[in-house]
Amino acid sequence: MTTVSVATEIAAPLEEVFAVFTDFEHNAGRVSHIRKIELLTVRGSGLGARWLETRVVLGREDTAEMAITAYEQNRTYTITHHKAGARIDTVFTFTPIGDLTTARVEFHVQSDGLPPGTMVPVRWAIADKVRAVIARDLADLKAFIEGRSQDAAAIAYAGVAPLTEEDDTEGG
Repeated sequence: MTTVSVATEIAAPLEEVFAVFTDFEHNAGRVSHIRKIELLTVRGSGLGARWLETRVVLGREDTAEMAITAYEQNRTYTITHHKAGARIDTVFTFTPIGDLTTARVEFHVQSDGLPPGTMVPVRWAIADKVRAVIARDLADLKAFIEGRSQDAAAIAYAGVAPLTEEDDTEGG
């Protein structure tokens, strides 16, 4: 088995980060390499949710059926899919740290039915590419979440009337 791990800190509360990450239906507008999401279940999130995800991989479009195979609200979830004789489990884990949330992604590739050692050179060769793709996905989601938080703060601030000279003097 090959494992690639990437983490980032996001300046937003855990609940908001988890909600955006698990809003799979809208990932095509948030993650630059995802071109299309087609939900296959009524529920788009949570244990058992399934969808088709079309994304650009190594310069070409690829579609895979994804499924949530483990899910714990505001803590972790696992997306599983099968490709080219391999089972791929992507585990997302979220940890609050003060006003920040650490999002960690572990990408596990396990060959199904291939002789041991067959995939070792391939795994080694793709590990850096997989790490770069995951890092980009995390950066896209981080930018979306933090941008949304900054927009909300700006709107909240805009709702506060600015001080005038009269407000700033004592006894007016």
